[in-house]
Amino acid sequence: MKVVLTRLAESDLAQSGDWIARDNPRAAGRWIESALTECESLSANAERYPRIGFADLRKRPIGDYVIFYRVTDPVEIIRVLHAARDWASLLDDAQ
Repeated sequence: MKVVLTRLAESDLAQSGDWIARDNPRAAGRWIESALTECESLSANAERYPRIGFADLRKRPIGDYVIFYRVTDPVEIIRVLHAARDWASLLDDAQ
């Protein structure tokens, strides 16, 4: 199965990368590459991670972040958010 990122997910990755780069630009690049790899890995095992209870979304933790996605063909990455954020309110538009 193919994986696609929404514009919001792409923006989330860029914003998180910018935040990390304030302290360590190299770490920011590594983090973005790692997050994209984890997103792509969902092509093989998208059903593995739990549903979150609305909008038919699932969540896959990656360190301090969470990938929110929908199992469709292709797998749709909706958001990539820091776990400490109020992700429920940020996912309202995914319903």
